[in-house]
Amino acid sequence: MITDELLFRFFNQETSVKENRMINDWLTNNPDQAYRVNQLKEIFESEGEVVSAKENEEDWIRLEARLAESTPIVRFRPSLSIRLARIAAILLIVAGTGLIWTFYSRTNVVSNKELIAKTIFLPDGTEVDLGPASKLVYDDKFMEGSREIKLTGDACFNVTSDPNHPFTVIAGSAKIKVTGTRFVVNAPQTSKEVEVSVKSGNVLFYNSEILDKNSFRMSLLAGEKGIFYPALNRMDKSRDPNFQTTP
Repeated sequence: MITDELLFRFFNQETSVKENRMINDWLTNNPDQAYRVNQLKEIFESEGEVVSAKENEEDWIRLEARLAESTPIVRFRPSLSIRLARIAAILLIVAGTGLIWTFYSRTNVVSNKELIAKTIFLPDGTEVDLGPASKLVYDDKFMEGSREIKLTGDACFNVTSDPNHPFTVIAGSAKIKVTGTRFVVNAPQTSKEVEVSVKSGNVLFYNSEILDKNSFRMSLLAGEKGIFYPALNRMDKSRDPNFQTTP
Protein backbone atom coordinates (compact mmCIF):
# COMPACT_ATOMS: atom_id res chain seq x y z
CA MET A 1 0.00 0.00 0.00
CA ILE A 2 1.32 3.46 -0.93
CA THR A 3 1.08 5.60 2.19
CA ASP A 4 2.15 9.19 2.78
CA GLU A 5 4.84 7.92 5.16
CA LEU A 6 6.24 5.70 2.39
CA LEU A 7 6.26 8.67 0.00
CA PHE A 8 8.06 10.77 2.59
CA ARG A 9 10.78 8.12 2.84
CA PHE A 10 10.91 8.00 -0.95
CA PHE A 11 11.47 11.77 -1.11
CA ASN A 12 14.25 11.35 1.46
CA GLN A 13 15.79 8.55 -0.67
CA GLU A 14 15.32 6.10 2.21
CA THR A 15 13.28 3.51 0.31
CA SER A 16 14.57 0.20 -1.01
CA VAL A 17 14.82 -0.80 -4.67
CA LYS A 18 11.70 -2.93 -4.21
CA GLU A 19 9.78 -0.01 -2.71
CA ASN A 20 10.96 2.31 -5.49
CA ARG A 21 9.70 -0.16 -8.07
CA MET A 22 6.38 -0.46 -6.23
CA ILE A 23 5.93 3.33 -6.19
CA ASN A 24 6.78 3.64 -9.90
CA ASP A 25 4.35 0.83 -10.75
CA TRP A 26 1.69 2.55 -8.66
CA LEU A 27 2.19 5.84 -10.52
CA THR A 28 2.04 4.03 -13.86
CA ASN A 29 -1.24 2.32 -12.95
CA ASN A 30 -2.68 5.40 -11.24
CA PRO A 31 -1.71 8.40 -13.43
CA ASP A 32 -4.22 10.61 -11.64
CA GLN A 33 -2.01 10.41 -8.53
CA ALA A 34 1.02 12.06 -10.20
CA TYR A 35 -0.21 15.58 -9.47
CA ARG A 36 -0.88 14.70 -5.82
CA VAL A 37 2.60 13.20 -5.43
CA ASN A 38 4.25 16.28 -6.92
CA GLN A 39 2.25 18.59 -4.64
CA LEU A 40 3.18 16.44 -1.64
CA LYS A 41 6.83 16.57 -2.64
CA GLU A 42 6.78 20.36 -3.05
CA ILE A 43 5.31 20.81 0.43
CA PHE A 44 7.80 18.32 1.86
CA GLU A 45 10.82 20.04 0.26
CA SER A 46 9.72 23.53 1.25
CA GLU A 47 10.14 22.84 4.95
CA GLY A 48 13.34 23.60 6.90
CA GLU A 49 14.47 23.00 10.52
CA VAL A 50 12.35 23.15 13.70
CA VAL A 51 13.16 26.27 15.71
CA SER A 52 10.43 26.68 18.33
CA ALA A 53 6.87 25.70 19.18
CA LYS A 54 5.78 29.27 18.48
CA GLU A 55 7.26 29.14 15.00
CA ASN A 56 5.54 25.78 14.45
CA GLU A 57 2.19 27.39 15.16
CA GLU A 58 2.99 30.41 13.04
CA ASP A 59 4.09 28.22 10.17
CA TRP A 60 0.89 26.16 10.28
CA ILE A 61 -0.92 29.44 9.60
CA ARG A 62 1.46 30.11 6.69
CA LEU A 63 0.83 26.60 5.34
CA GLU A 64 -2.91 27.30 5.24
CA ALA A 65 -2.25 30.56 3.41
CA ARG A 66 0.01 28.71 0.99
CA LEU A 67 -2.87 26.43 -0.01
CA ALA A 68 -4.65 29.48 -1.39
CA GLU A 69 -1.56 31.12 -2.87
CA SER A 70 0.26 27.96 -4.09
CA THR A 71 3.57 29.52 -2.97
CA PRO A 72 6.16 27.46 -0.98
CA ILE A 73 7.05 29.77 1.94
CA VAL A 74 7.47 27.29 4.83
CA ARG A 75 10.91 27.41 6.46
CA PHE A 76 10.95 24.79 9.22
CA ARG A 77 11.09 20.98 9.43
CA PRO A 78 8.73 19.58 12.10
CA SER A 79 8.64 15.94 13.11
CA LEU A 80 7.50 13.37 10.55
CA SER A 81 4.20 12.73 12.34
CA ILE A 82 3.37 16.45 12.48
CA ARG A 83 4.26 16.91 8.82
CA LEU A 84 2.12 13.94 7.80
CA ALA A 85 -0.84 15.28 9.79
CA ARG A 86 -0.50 18.73 8.27
CA ILE A 87 -0.18 17.51 4.70
CA ALA A 88 -3.05 15.05 5.18
CA ALA A 89 -5.21 18.01 6.27
CA ILE A 90 -4.16 20.00 3.22
CA LEU A 91 -4.92 17.09 0.90
CA LEU A 92 -8.35 16.69 2.47
CA ILE A 93 -9.07 20.36 1.82
CA VAL A 94 -7.89 19.96 -1.78
CA ALA A 95 -10.03 16.87 -2.27
CA GLY A 96 -13.02 18.63 -0.72
CA THR A 97 -12.87 21.75 -2.86
CA GLY A 98 -11.53 20.28 -6.09
CA LEU A 99 -10.21 23.76 -6.94
CA ILE A 100 -6.55 22.88 -7.54
CA TRP A 101 -7.21 19.87 -9.74
CA THR A 102 -9.84 21.79 -11.73
CA PHE A 103 -7.31 24.56 -12.35
CA TYR A 104 -4.76 22.05 -13.68
CA SER A 105 -7.24 19.79 -15.47
CA ARG A 106 -6.45 21.24 -18.92
CA THR A 107 -2.88 22.48 -18.79
CA ASN A 108 -0.31 21.22 -16.30
CA VAL A 109 2.69 23.46 -15.68
CA VAL A 110 5.64 22.33 -13.55
CA SER A 111 8.33 24.95 -12.87
CA ASN A 112 11.56 24.68 -10.94
CA LYS A 113 12.47 27.96 -9.25
CA GLU A 114 15.12 26.36 -7.04
CA LEU A 115 18.89 26.51 -7.57
CA ILE A 116 19.20 22.72 -7.91
CA ALA A 117 17.47 20.08 -10.03
CA LYS A 118 14.04 18.93 -8.89
CA THR A 119 12.69 15.40 -9.39
CA ILE A 120 9.08 15.06 -10.54
CA PHE A 121 6.96 12.22 -11.89
CA LEU A 122 4.70 12.46 -14.92
CA PRO A 123 1.33 10.65 -15.02
CA ASP A 124 2.84 7.65 -16.89
CA GLY A 125 5.50 7.13 -14.19
CA THR A 126 8.28 8.82 -16.18
CA GLU A 127 10.88 10.36 -13.86
CA VAL A 128 12.18 13.83 -14.72
CA ASP A 129 15.05 15.71 -13.10
CA LEU A 130 14.03 19.26 -13.99
CA GLY A 131 16.89 21.75 -13.98
CA PRO A 132 16.87 25.18 -12.29
CA ALA A 133 14.81 27.88 -14.04
CA SER A 134 13.23 25.18 -16.22
CA LYS A 135 9.59 24.41 -17.01
CA LEU A 136 7.47 21.49 -18.28
CA VAL A 137 4.02 21.89 -19.80
CA TYR A 138 1.59 19.10 -20.73
CA ASP A 139 -2.18 18.79 -21.06
CA ASP A 140 -4.68 16.08 -20.20
CA LYS A 141 -4.14 14.32 -23.52
CA PHE A 142 -0.90 13.08 -21.97
CA MET A 143 -2.99 10.96 -19.63
CA GLU A 144 -4.80 9.50 -22.64
CA GLY A 145 -1.54 8.15 -24.06
CA SER A 146 -0.26 10.95 -26.31
CA ARG A 147 2.71 11.53 -23.96
CA GLU A 148 3.72 14.89 -25.41
CA ILE A 149 5.29 17.63 -23.30
CA LYS A 150 6.94 21.01 -23.88
CA LEU A 151 10.24 21.82 -22.20
CA THR A 152 11.92 25.15 -21.58
CA GLY A 153 15.33 24.85 -19.99
CA ASP A 154 17.05 21.54 -19.28
CA ALA A 155 15.94 18.19 -17.93
CA CYS A 156 16.98 14.56 -17.66
CA PHE A 157 14.24 12.08 -18.61
CA ASN A 158 13.97 8.45 -17.51
CA VAL A 159 11.02 7.46 -19.70
CA THR A 160 8.63 4.66 -18.80
CA SER A 161 8.61 2.20 -21.70
CA ASP A 162 5.40 2.11 -23.75
CA PRO A 163 5.96 1.17 -27.44
CA ASN A 164 2.32 1.90 -28.27
CA HIS A 165 2.53 5.48 -27.01
CA PRO A 166 5.79 7.24 -27.99
CA PHE A 167 7.07 9.91 -25.63
CA THR A 168 7.71 13.27 -27.34
CA VAL A 169 9.55 16.29 -25.97
CA ILE A 170 9.06 19.61 -27.78
CA ALA A 171 12.04 21.83 -27.05
CA GLY A 172 12.25 25.10 -28.93
CA SER A 173 11.97 24.33 -32.65
CA ALA A 174 13.05 20.69 -32.25
CA LYS A 175 11.43 17.45 -31.12
CA ILE A 176 12.75 14.33 -29.41
CA LYS A 177 10.72 11.11 -29.73
CA VAL A 178 11.33 7.88 -27.77
CA THR A 179 9.41 4.87 -26.48
CA GLY A 180 11.40 4.29 -23.29
CA THR A 181 14.94 5.40 -22.56
CA ARG A 182 17.09 7.90 -20.63
CA PHE A 183 18.28 11.15 -22.15
CA VAL A 184 19.11 14.78 -21.34
CA VAL A 185 17.69 17.83 -23.15
CA ASN A 186 19.10 21.34 -22.94
CA ALA A 187 16.95 24.07 -24.49
CA PRO A 188 17.57 27.35 -22.60
CA GLN A 189 15.43 30.43 -23.22
CA THR A 190 18.54 32.50 -23.92
CA SER A 191 19.44 30.39 -26.97
CA LYS A 192 17.45 28.75 -29.76
CA GLU A 193 19.89 25.84 -29.95
CA VAL A 194 18.64 22.47 -28.69
CA GLU A 195 20.99 19.78 -27.42
CA VAL A 196 20.18 16.12 -26.71
CA SER A 197 22.47 13.62 -24.98
CA VAL A 198 21.40 9.96 -24.87
CA LYS A 199 22.30 7.94 -21.77
CA SER A 200 20.57 4.67 -22.72
CA GLY A 201 18.45 3.32 -25.57
CA ASN A 202 17.97 5.53 -28.62
CA VAL A 203 15.96 8.62 -29.61
CA LEU A 204 14.75 10.29 -32.79
CA PHE A 205 15.87 13.92 -32.97
CA TYR A 206 14.19 16.12 -35.61
CA ASN A 207 12.84 19.58 -36.33
CA SER A 208 9.84 18.93 -38.59
CA GLU A 209 7.14 16.32 -39.18
CA ILE A 210 7.33 17.14 -42.90
CA LEU A 211 10.39 16.04 -44.87
CA ASP A 212 11.75 18.80 -47.08
CA LYS A 213 15.04 20.65 -47.74
CA ASN A 214 14.77 22.49 -44.42
CA SER A 215 14.02 19.44 -42.28
CA PHE A 216 16.54 17.41 -40.29
CA ARG A 217 16.25 14.16 -38.41
CA MET A 218 18.72 11.75 -36.91
CA SER A 219 18.76 8.68 -34.69
CA LEU A 220 20.90 9.02 -31.57
CA LEU A 221 22.24 6.03 -29.63
CA ALA A 222 23.58 5.83 -26.09
CA GLY A 223 26.76 7.90 -25.84
CA GLU A 224 25.82 10.19 -28.73
CA LYS A 225 24.86 13.85 -28.69
CA GLY A 226 22.87 15.87 -31.20
CA ILE A 227 22.65 19.67 -31.51
CA PHE A 228 20.19 21.60 -33.66
CA TYR A 229 21.25 25.10 -34.76
CA PRO A 230 18.13 26.87 -36.16
CA ALA A 231 20.06 30.02 -37.10
CA LEU A 232 22.54 27.97 -39.14
CA ASN A 233 19.88 25.57 -40.44
CA ARG A 234 22.05 22.67 -39.31
CA MET A 235 21.90 19.58 -37.09
CA ASP A 236 25.13 17.91 -35.90
CA LYS A 237 25.89 14.58 -34.25
CA SER A 238 28.93 13.76 -32.10
CA ARG A 239 30.10 11.54 -29.26
CA ASP A 240 29.12 12.75 -25.81
CA PRO A 241 32.37 13.36 -23.87
CA ASN A 242 30.47 13.07 -20.57
CA PHE A 243 28.98 9.68 -21.36
CA GLN A 244 29.89 6.92 -18.92
CA THR A 245 29.19 3.26 -19.61
CA THR A 246 27.96 0.98 -16.87
CA PRO A 247 30.71 -1.39 -15.64
